[in-house]
Amino acid sequence: MLYKRVISGLLFLPFFYLFTWVLPPVYLTVLVLIAGLIAQYEFYRMAAARGPHPRILLGMAAGAFLIVEAYTPLFPGSFAVFVLLLLSARLFSAAPVQGAIEDVSVTVLGVFYVAFLFSYLVAIRMLPDGKQWLVFLFFTIWASDIGAYSVGIPFGRHRLYEKISPKKSMEGLAGSLVAAAGMALLCRAWFVSAIGMVEAAGIGVLLALVGTAGDLAESLFKRDAGIKDSGSIIPGHGGMLDRMDSMMFAAPVLYYYVRLRS
Repeated sequence: MLYKRVISGLLFLPFFYLFTWVLPPVYLTVLVLIAGLIAQYEFYRMAAARGPHPRILLGMAAGAFLIVEAYTPLFPGSFAVFVLLLLSARLFSAAPVQGAIEDVSVTVLGVFYVAFLFSYLVAIRMLPDGKQWLVFLFFTIWASDIGAYSVGIPFGRHRLYEKISPKKSMEGLAGSLVAAAGMALLCRAWFVSAIGMVEAAGIGVLLALVGTAGDLAESLFKRDAGIKDSGSIIPGHGGMLDRMDSMMFAAPVLYYYVRLRS
């Protein structure tokens, strides 16, 4: 499993560098849009395993609007239009009345939980020095994941949250925090020199904690749906949602942190 994760990561790095650092933001927006729609579809498929029937096309269309609007405003009231279309589609469908609340709720949740959080990756890129902060985010979360895996697997003894994720441990969390803080300090020395060492390490720890919460949130949904992975698109990682769950929670935290400190 570990070697598959490493190979997948190495293959992704050149694309990440190209789309994040070299090309204009519009290319990253397209990449995030594709990844977000894949993750949103995985979420809807996961939710459908529990019985609801989300309006997948409408939900993904609304999700696409949210991601693109992080790059450039489209038109006011676009989400209101989505809500009206969604309710109308369910109202006049041939489906029975029973389950209407679940169908509509799951569709809306997919837009906010997946696409809305994905949109913050684009929002970070659009900030001044946005590409530096976006690389900071990805490197820190990747280091957090590696630290948790490297320490938690051989040394994990005390469960972190057994009800949701039996394999996660307090030792793994400690490894995650240390690795994230260390990577944040390396990023600070390399390309984010505007922040101090203590601030960099603190941001790293904060992102690792929030990322862990994102991982647990997706585990909650997967455990409820009775599945191990959201998909199989990424060898060693599972689905797009499995790979991005930590990033989805960490991105808005970093975005607002950077906005508040500027």
